[in-house]
Amino acid sequence: MITTPKNIAIYDLDGTLVPFNSFKYWLAYSFILALFFLRIDYNFLIFKIISKRLFGKTDRIIFKEKIMNFHEQNKNTKFVKCCNTSFALFLKRKTKTGLFDNHKKLFLATAAPDCYVKYYVTKMDCFENYTASYIENGKLKENMGEQKLQSVSQLIENEIHQAVLYTDHFNDIPLSKKVSRVFLVRPTEKTKQEYELAKIQYIEISV
Repeated sequence: MITTPKNIAIYDLDGTLVPFNSFKYWLAYSFILALFFLRIDYNFLIFKIISKRLFGKTDRIIFKEKIMNFHEQNKNTKFVKCCNTSFALFLKRKTKTGLFDNHKKLFLATAAPDCYVKYYVTKMDCFENYTASYIENGKLKENMGEQKLQSVSQLIENEIHQAVLYTDHFNDIPLSKKVSRVFLVRPTEKTKQEYELAKIQYIEISV
């Protein structure tokens, strides 16, 4: 029987609490919703940057940055509010809440966009706090790798070494080196290999 520390737990979102990439689902959902709201400008933006991405004329970061900038600049419109709040409800329904068992303080640390993550955290009503990717002065601050470690460290300060981490991806190796225990949720072989190369012990779980 596995015993785990019962005080602090940190959770990744995509592939961990939900079994998919929420950004891709959000992108498709927002495209469809924009048709209902007659936001052709948004659909044109998506079509334009996806085309550039397919032809190698832009990278993943710029792609994500442009979409998030649109939501930041239009955050008070009915379309954007409806899109992000309703998508947060969808994520809540898909969340594997069994991973929350036996822990007193829950924190979310994800690379997903803050524009819908903030609503998700509110609707879940179980997290002490969270970190996510966000836009600052028009530039993407992606909450991944060393950046995620830094943002989580600021959240829980000296308690990070007492925390356990639930993740599915090797991008969280920097954070994994600081916590007391790592749970890999449905990891790929690539993720397991990277953790083994980094000499980080983990417990593999499937939910």
